[in-house]
Amino acid sequence: MSFEISAQSSQEKEVKAVDEQWYGRFEKIGSFQDYEYFEGEKKKRDEQKQIFLAEEIRNPVLDYPKLEKFDFANKEQELFALKRDILEHETNDVVRSAYIWKLNEKIAQLRMMKATLDGSDKKVARYSAFIYGIPDKQIFQYDLENIKNLIEEKNNSDDVRVLFAIRRLKDLINNIDTEKSGINNEILPVKKRILEYPFVEEKKFNAEEIRKEFEVALDELGIEGWEVVINENIKAISVSQEKKQVKVPEKRKMTSSRLGELIAHEIGTHVARREDGERSKLKLLGLGLDRYLNGEEGISTFAEQSLGGADDFAGFDGHFAISLAVGLDGEKRDFRDVFNILRDYYFINSKNKDIAKSWEDAKNSAWNRCVRTFRGTTCNTKGACLTRDIVYREGNIDTWMVVKGNFENSSKFSIGKYDAVNPRHAWILQQLAITGDDIE
Repeated sequence: MSFEISAQSSQEKEVKAVDEQWYGRFEKIGSFQDYEYFEGEKKKRDEQKQIFLAEEIRNPVLDYPKLEKFDFANKEQELFALKRDILEHETNDVVRSAYIWKLNEKIAQLRMMKATLDGSDKKVARYSAFIYGIPDKQIFQYDLENIKNLIEEKNNSDDVRVLFAIRRLKDLINNIDTEKSGINNEILPVKKRILEYPFVEEKKFNAEEIRKEFEVALDELGIEGWEVVINENIKAISVSQEKKQVKVPEKRKMTSSRLGELIAHEIGTHVARREDGERSKLKLLGLGLDRYLNGEEGISTFAEQSLGGADDFAGFDGHFAISLAVGLDGEKRDFRDVFNILRDYYFINSKNKDIAKSWEDAKNSAWNRCVRTFRGTTCNTKGACLTRDIVYREGNIDTWMVVKGNFENSSKFSIGKYDAVNPRHAWILQQLAITGDDIE
């Protein structure tokens, strides 16, 4: 099976990079991604899930085995040594600034990881806000509009369990100032029902088949040096920039249409932008300018929506969960608090007519989302969470606005890993005259 990938393919021609003397060294010491070190051991996480869902504990204890083996002292020394050398020897002001901003971000990531190992939730929260920011309140208002619309849709249910869940969500909404956000999603390509395409036969892919299709996509793009691996400890498909791996959960299954969207997301965006960035005038674009993730995930979700359509901006679940955790409504929450709200949301949003099954599925979905939201913390400190996942929704909104303003802007997405709405990034690209034209 072969999927068309809309992203620009990896290129054979390389240009002379202005950061040639620094990038190799930075790639070796700075390609780590904090969230990968927040993964746990499957058996321990499953045990915590079981006793949490049985309400034997208020909050789970998340294990972080990878952090226990991490050489923090040596890594920090290497990052600071590179920073000193660049400050002393780099004569190009733009290159120097780009690397110093990036190195400051990596040092903050390192210290956040160390704070996780030490169990210091407040430090984790401060570093997370510095690296990823905090959720936008206007977008939180837009999230609440989605909840209100769902409540109105399900308010006539004849099942008392659904009505109780609706009542609990109403109590939440009534305690929050729900002014109109002013965000308009009419620019999105509304998803068409599969019934309109009776000639399309959907096939289910298992993890091994997904792995093979990802490998086909890498070959079609001419990308070498990457591998696709199946991992039993993860819940979602992800890309490791440090190991140059695409990781597929062992039990993951999906339809052919969904697989096509994820190929555009993971291979056509995350992997291709790494390759194209390293072939540009500024190799740092391969691993990304500082705070590039808003643009990266915005573009990757945009690529998905361009193929499969959408009737809402991406990343609702993550943005809503983080907004609740940090207390955008004035009430900070811990793992259990956010779980209870998400469980009710997933429950009334279920399309399954089997109410008992819907309830169990809702608890599983809420658990998975809360693990992502509170990874890196003890789960006990209200307001402390990893804010990383706000980039999916906020980045997706930003990307659609950029494209709406001028569709030709989307052709510049393949330059490398940067954020099109970040003024620092615009300055760097402008000063170095990086337009994408130098990548053939």
